[in-house]
Amino acid sequence: MLVRFACRFRNLAVLIPLLPLLAAASFSAAQQPWHQPPAQEYIRILEDPHRIAHLKPQEIIKTLGLKQGDVAADVGSGSGLFTRLMAQTVKPGGKVYAVDIDKELLKHVAKTAAEQGITNITTILGEPDSPQLPRDSLDLALICDTLHHIEKRERYLENLKPAPKRSGRLAIIDFSDDWPAGHEPMRFSLENLNEWTSRAGYVLSAEYNSVPGNFFRIYRLR
Repeated sequence: MLVRFACRFRNLAVLIPLLPLLAAASFSAAQQPWHQPPAQEYIRILEDPHRIAHLKPQEIIKTLGLKQGDVAADVGSGSGLFTRLMAQTVKPGGKVYAVDIDKELLKHVAKTAAEQGITNITTILGEPDSPQLPRDSLDLALICDTLHHIEKRERYLENLKPAPKRSGRLAIIDFSDDWPAGHEPMRFSLENLNEWTSRAGYVLSAEYNSVPGNFFRIYRLR
């Protein structure tokens, strides 16, 4: 930003006294805590074409290897971007739980599913520390761009553990670098994730590098 700003000045002497102020302003903006916007605004963010092009949801779904008849959960379903794709993939015979703590987002998931004729999605209002999923029900749980929003991550992963079947899998996708501004308080490392998943009873079974700036890991129950 400073380079672009400097190019507007023919005399650099004018800019030099401003540098500390500009740097401080930039740092301050980056440190502002992130707050989830209202549902309709957040839906637009989640469904933004640039975000979709970056994530490549179709490729993620293909990598997950869901099959017809599978039961899956989109934990932190948001606008339902992944929920709808997963539901289409597992039919006929399969179903998908859309889990979120925001009632308005869940209403949007149900509405868009009905509009698109998708009948195998069930919405679940989760708790901040638990997805509230049925026991021994899942072939796959997906947590994409959501774990960093959860305050007590290890406890949440522990409370999720009863939901997968013995052969079930847990897929986690989240930022590894280039964290968005305002997300600094939510940052965590792969070392942190390794500790939380290990203590919660999961073992790493696969990892992929298909989403730039994100890790993509799949776990199984120990």
